[in-house]
Amino acid sequence: MAPVPWLVERLLRYGLRRTFRRVCWVGPWPPRLPDGPVIAYANHHHYYDGHLGWLLFQEHLGRPTTLWMAEWHRFPFFGAVGAQPFPPEDPSARAATMRRTARRFQDAPNTVLLYYPEGELRRPDDGLGPFPMSSDRMARLYPSATWWPLAVHVTWDGHAAPTAYLRGGPPHAADGSERQRLARQWSALQGSAPAPTRVLLDGTHDAAERWSFSLTAPFFRRYL
Repeated sequence: MAPVPWLVERLLRYGLRRTFRRVCWVGPWPPRLPDGPVIAYANHHHYYDGHLGWLLFQEHLGRPTTLWMAEWHRFPFFGAVGAQPFPPEDPSARAATMRRTARRFQDAPNTVLLYYPEGELRRPDDGLGPFPMSSDRMARLYPSATWWPLAVHVTWDGHAAPTAYLRGGPPHAADGSERQRLARQWSALQGSAPAPTRVLLDGTHDAAERWSFSLTAPFFRRYL
């Protein structure tokens, strides 16, 4: 592996391990993604959503991945692992990235576009936002791509560091129901704790899980 992508991947793993207690997949493993280009559209409710997508697709499924990144100019080194600039104030740069994505789908047909249709990072309590770009337009740009809803839910589960749960829905052709499909998958991860099928990453465990001072109990009983 070239040194630059390797260093960036180390940075991604470090960020995930430092942030999460665990990252878990919920549902059948491995997910049955079709061959050919895939647009994995996901809710964008956590700062590390892009890291989580890289972990799933590149690290565990071995699929080349790209994503459109509004602040690419601040973190251009993520380009080494597939990120492309998508600045909201520069239509020509966005158009260039969309054309480049089409070429990537042709050159590497198993490429996954990790796509955040809400267009910005949102508070989870606000639910799914509107999808400004219509799936019809995306389907015209990438007619060979299959669409796949990918839900991400981050919760503390009673620990000091949160756990991230990921879940995918059935692959489908673009049909205008993408927001409803993603909402169903996201809702399935909320409420009672999901039952993970596979741990994608084991991260930061709190001190109560790593240490026990039970042998000192006789000394501290004097303070009861």
